[in-house]
Amino acid sequence: MWDRMKRGAVREHKRDTELVLERKLLPFHQVLKLDYARCVGCGICVSVCPAEALALHPAVVNNGELVKKPFVGVDSTKCTFCGECVVLCPTTALKMETNGEDKIPVVEKEVFPVLLKDITADVGKCSHLCTLACEKECPMEAIKVEVARKGEAVVKILDVTIDKKKCVFCGRCELACPQNALHVKKPIHGTIRLDTDVCPNGCRICVDICPSKAIVLDPDGKPTVLEEFCIYCGACQTSCPKEAIMLKRTRVRHSEIKSGAWIIALEKLTSSDSLFKRFCAKSAKKLQAIVSEIDRF
Repeated sequence: MWDRMKRGAVREHKRDTELVLERKLLPFHQVLKLDYARCVGCGICVSVCPAEALALHPAVVNNGELVKKPFVGVDSTKCTFCGECVVLCPTTALKMETNGEDKIPVVEKEVFPVLLKDITADVGKCSHLCTLACEKECPMEAIKVEVARKGEAVVKILDVTIDKKKCVFCGRCELACPQNALHVKKPIHGTIRLDTDVCPNGCRICVDICPSKAIVLDPDGKPTVLEEFCIYCGACQTSCPKEAIMLKRTRVRHSEIKSGAWIIALEKLTSSDSLFKRFCAKSAKKLQAIVSEIDRF
């Protein structure tokens, strides 16, 4: 009873395209939204949730084709509105507001870092001869190119607008741009391997679920990974019926922070080996700094 009083009353609204949880306390009005259209059921939010308030519902498949994406369910009686899931969602399917503003409690309280991700466009390098490749290549429709035309022909690129709330930082636009005008910094790095020997003939579930279109079918009808576009969300791995996909996150780029909660989340996201190596590297740098300071005297 006391826990429920501290949490406040939570209202849940379910619609065809989103789930909305609302919590009203005396100083706060918090809203957590889950956009089902953007959610790919990768399961990152489920794995890091400290309250175990999230659950992953499996994909519906038929003859190797994706009929319905996996989706995340939220237990409104457990959710604490901490926002850890929002910080780590690779497709920005989760959003949180506090008193009408985009504020995430774990970030505001410096319990969680900000992921270091970015995309920039140098319009000065753009050429009308590029055929608007960045806009056409973006799998999330996050890029809009404003042009000047003479008749049907494009004669000048006026501006490139990027919606960073839609962008998944896959890098497709960067590679497609012939003028090297776009630059992308991915927040998560890793490795991914497909064991196509166990893939059923005609199966394309991983191809259908991948938000960055990093998995395609080769001429033999087998899936292959274009790893330069992979965002390491893991949606393909969670959806694969034959466990043919091996994905490992080895690095998460983030702002500097010292927090037990973040270390726990990071350990869930990455392998123990890579986490150990990171801490060893940081410890070595600190030790070197101390030695350098001693040498000065």
